[in-house]
Amino acid sequence: MSENVLNSTALEVLSMKADEFLIGNDHEKIKTFLEPLLGVDYKFENLVDEARFYYILGNCSAAIFSYHKLDWFSDELSKSVIFFRKALYVIRQINFPTDEELFLQSCIETNLGNNLSSQGRAFCCIPLWDNAFNCIQNPVSIISKANNELFLASNVYDPSHKHYHYFTAYLLINLGLESLEQLHPEQIIAYSENSNFMNFKAWFEDTFKPEDFDYFESFEEEVETRKQGEYLKWCGDNRLFINDLNDVCVSEIVYQDIMTLPSFSQQINFVLSMHEELMYHGNFDELKNDFCYARYLIFSARNIPSDHTHFFNKTYPHVDDMSHSITNLKASHYKSAFRTLYSLFDKIAYFINRFFDLNDIKYDHKISFDSIFSELKGSKSWKPHSKLKDSQNCFIHALFYILKDIRDVKDSTSVSRWLDPDAKAFSEIRNAIEHRSLKIVDDFGYTLTQSGKAFKQSQLEKLNGDIGDFEEQLQELYGEIASAKKAHNITLKAELETKKKLLDEGLRQAQSKIYEHQKLSSHSVLIKESEFESRLMTLIKLARNSIMYLSLAIHVEEKNKPDNGAVMMPIEVPLK
Repeated sequence: MSENVLNSTALEVLSMKADEFLIGNDHEKIKTFLEPLLGVDYKFENLVDEARFYYILGNCSAAIFSYHKLDWFSDELSKSVIFFRKALYVIRQINFPTDEELFLQSCIETNLGNNLSSQGRAFCCIPLWDNAFNCIQNPVSIISKANNELFLASNVYDPSHKHYHYFTAYLLINLGLESLEQLHPEQIIAYSENSNFMNFKAWFEDTFKPEDFDYFESFEEEVETRKQGEYLKWCGDNRLFINDLNDVCVSEIVYQDIMTLPSFSQQINFVLSMHEELMYHGNFDELKNDFCYARYLIFSARNIPSDHTHFFNKTYPHVDDMSHSITNLKASHYKSAFRTLYSLFDKIAYFINRFFDLNDIKYDHKISFDSIFSELKGSKSWKPHSKLKDSQNCFIHALFYILKDIRDVKDSTSVSRWLDPDAKAFSEIRNAIEHRSLKIVDDFGYTLTQSGKAFKQSQLEKLNGDIGDFEEQLQELYGEIASAKKAHNITLKAELETKKKLLDEGLRQAQSKIYEHQKLSSHSVLIKESEFESRLMTLIKLARNSIMYLSLAIHVEEKNKPDNGAVMMPIEVPLK
């Protein structure tokens, strides 16, 4: 891969060309412009230039690889997301950003949100638009979020939730009208006469009054203890309730994991017992219960001091292995939460497999979140499942792209790495917890474990150099031994054989030390406490969104089913 320096002046020229082609909507010119940029490893004068470069690539990729022109599972649809994530990663490294840099960040977040939205990820995109607006009051993010609220209103099945999404869209449209002078002409069209926004605004004002929604803010949740109140507030503030309103509201009315399975069609079958008829409802409840348990573990662990001891493991003397690892209740809660959350994805896959009848029961042992979207048999390369290939269900698409966020998909570009480039991969953490060893290390302690890294590296290089020397000397010695043997010089041959043994032993010891380093340094995964907490919060939000996408995917599928005389399940199911 070639290397080039891309200075600010050259980047400005690229940016102007890209804008010209994008405004002209000339896909051929965009493609011709983009292709030569992808094979070059550029060096940049500063971070903002690097972020701008990836932002340009993201915009061009999004224009070429339109969601409506490619199969929903196409790898090309991930390219723009990767570029925008790279840009966002770079721009966030600027410690004291200027207004111009903050504006660029808001543009990156807005377009990344738009791309996630096009993948059906109607919840994953909202925090990005919120950040874009909070960052520098970017009015373009308002348009995107308002459209998303109208989309959610058309897909949720609870009437009161539908109305609140309408209300949120209405507030956003009014907010956007205050910033028209900041928009480009092609963006102002969203607010033009007889546009969807203005027609909706008129309809909303004829149908509702703003005070109709006052109770959403005034509602007070009854709690039994102060700790319960703190827990509920923490969940709400972090938008962790399985409740679509929690993405746009943090008032106490959202303090419920209210989203459940929608009504769905089911033939009357007298072979089934009551609990079998309610199997999917019970299974969905189980998913929510596991999620809530993991959520509570995180809440409980977050304020436990890293050096706090607990009687649960005071029953044995603890080895100080100098890794500065945390072995108390906090670390155990965190690991259990991670394990529980990660397992939810495979359970969601199993649910999808059974509910949508994707594969025969005999293939149950092959079902996982990795495999559910692909054909299980008959192909060495990745192919979409025949029953999902032509799916128009955007929430199934959303689940597929969440898979790409947490695990690398065969034959696809790695998306997961760019979710958080500085953090260990979800799959690596999970594998270490389940099968090997994972140590959560105090942040300062982690710095200490890395302090001897340079010395270790120099010793490793010295050993590799010694191995090279030993092998070179042995190679020469083989020739000398052969010559002594041919000359029948027994004394010289014996001396050379002794020398060979010493060199062999030196080579063996050097190789043994390197092997021992490889074996012991890879035995356990060490991860900083702050990094694990960050990874855990990302994972819980992906798990939460996935459960909600599953519910909406079933609702969409049922809405689009032809009427074949099947009997609808009653909306009310028995509750404990």
